[in-house]
Amino acid sequence: MIQEFTQEMKNLVEDKIRDLHTVLPGKIVSFDPARCEAIVLPHGKYMKPNGEMIDFPKISSVPVLFPQGAGQTAAIVWPVKEGDECLLLFAEQTLETWRDGTESMTNLRFDLQNAVAIVGLFAKPSPAVNEACSEDALIIEKGGERVKLAVGSITITSTGSVNVRAPVINLN
Repeated sequence: MIQEFTQEMKNLVEDKIRDLHTVLPGKIVSFDPARCEAIVLPHGKYMKPNGEMIDFPKISSVPVLFPQGAGQTAAIVWPVKEGDECLLLFAEQTLETWRDGTESMTNLRFDLQNAVAIVGLFAKPSPAVNEACSEDALIIEKGGERVKLAVGSITITSTGSVNVRAPVINLN
């Protein structure tokens, strides 16, 4: 009798955990820069209550995180393209109240609809990662253009022109 009760409790917990999402890799299907939202396809499979494994569905209206602050007057942003990989985080509470100020009538904890995407997680790293680590440098690159900041040096590599604007400094 106690073994049956223990098994039922175990089954109940496993059933609830099956619907709990924390973090998954994903792939950008499309990106709307005006709303800073993406449609994202999570990587992997999901187990239905009957035990059947199916692909995760696409998730729409996923906010995309970029580093920014100072009231959005300071930001680092880059193009987001179809096929870019990302890390999906699933919020503990619905994002509706945070996004549009309306009270939500749902209690979807860690649900697929509460995803936030951080673009930049890739299965294979850029070659720049190894270079940045071995040279203790910050590397910013886009196509064939790049800026490398290391202690005591700044290297700019460009296939076109380089424009540098600096304030005029009066040394007197």
